[in-house]
Amino acid sequence: MLHFNSSNRLRHLALAAGAVGVLGAATPALADTVLEGETIRILGIGDPVFQVMQKIHGELEEMAGGTVQLDVRPFDVLRQQVLLNAQNDLSNYDLIAVDLPQFGEYMSFLTDLNPLIEANGYDGSDFHDVAWTGAQFDGAQLGVPLQPHPEIMAYRSDIFEKYGLDAPQTHADVLAAGATIQANEPGMSGVCWNAARGTALGQTFIMNMGDFGAAPIDMEKIGDDFNMGNIQPENMRPTIDTEAGAGTAAYLEALMDVSPPGILNMAWDERVRVFAQGGCAMTYIWSGRSAIYELDESAPARGNVGYVPHPSADGSPNRSTLGGWYLSIPTNIDPDRVDLAWKVIEWLTSADMIAEYTKHGNCVSPRKSVSQDAEVAARCPSIPAVDQMSADGFIAGWQRPPVPEIQKIVDALGTEMHQVLSGDKSSADALAEAHRLVDREMQKAGYY
Repeated sequence: MLHFNSSNRLRHLALAAGAVGVLGAATPALADTVLEGETIRILGIGDPVFQVMQKIHGELEEMAGGTVQLDVRPFDVLRQQVLLNAQNDLSNYDLIAVDLPQFGEYMSFLTDLNPLIEANGYDGSDFHDVAWTGAQFDGAQLGVPLQPHPEIMAYRSDIFEKYGLDAPQTHADVLAAGATIQANEPGMSGVCWNAARGTALGQTFIMNMGDFGAAPIDMEKIGDDFNMGNIQPENMRPTIDTEAGAGTAAYLEALMDVSPPGILNMAWDERVRVFAQGGCAMTYIWSGRSAIYELDESAPARGNVGYVPHPSADGSPNRSTLGGWYLSIPTNIDPDRVDLAWKVIEWLTSADMIAEYTKHGNCVSPRKSVSQDAEVAARCPSIPAVDQMSADGFIAGWQRPPVPEIQKIVDALGTEMHQVLSGDKSSADALAEAHRLVDREMQKAGYY
């Protein structure tokens, strides 16, 4: 099992000796050739990469040589805005942020970028394969990776060492380590995770169901993984009220015993901030959010964190769910603005800019060259850790399949399971109801 400790300077030295730097000049220089005095309109998400763009907005416009209009929204609001914008005759945005599993819902109103890639001789080979191909559907390239990153497990390596604990590889390891630390380390709970009602908990359920080697719909199995590229109507039947679903519910209920107070209201950055300040010994984390502590010199967790793929259920392979953000061009964009939109995609996803984002709070690199840069690795230890996980085959996307109904699956589970964890409903009843709700949606859509 791979694990990476941010205090492992030998790894950094090895990277420094073998990597080619991509940072070059202090400030990326594409600049005056990108916008040439024009305005670009971007609909983004309140995730690290767009938060960085907001933080360095003035410098960003100076680099681009024009105006960068950033409309940054929370996850659910962003989705609503994208769907509303798709109904307009003319798009209000030149670029939109798309989460990997949303391509199934959005593909009918996203531009195929292949003609632009071919016309401009664009080379996507520097992107990690799992990130680049994640936006490919029916031969179309619907986005370019900006901040794709997996949900992994971060753990306090210093605390684990103190109690003689190994890096968590399975659910049983998480629960055992959490109980040991919680019983012996004052003020520190075992594990932080997304248990807040709605999208947060719904995604938690299907990603942890993946730890049992199971997807939320009846997809075609290929080895230890599933076929995401050819999902047929018969594959759309839900698999929630199953042995894997019951195992997932039982694990989440067991996690409650080693979780901090208020866990049922915890989501996204809050879980990482609690971990950063020593409130829990482990946290499930989208890897890019590791900047919350790795770039904070006052955080107790800084320099004391190991990273492993999603711990699995006993006997199942370790798989971390790939998610995160791509830049796409809506089909209803003014045709005269397509070339400008593409130029901005090239710039914002360039190696220089990906490295620049890591300086300001985004510890993600979808590019191999940036992941292997010694300065980037020293700044964001989660990046080389994820790079290795990708190389070892620990990252997949099927846990959140890119189908139009993915949010309905998440919503049903996020509501039903919150009642279970709150003590208001049995897991058996909640699984049956979530399964029924999703089955109804699939039948309504005409899949079977």
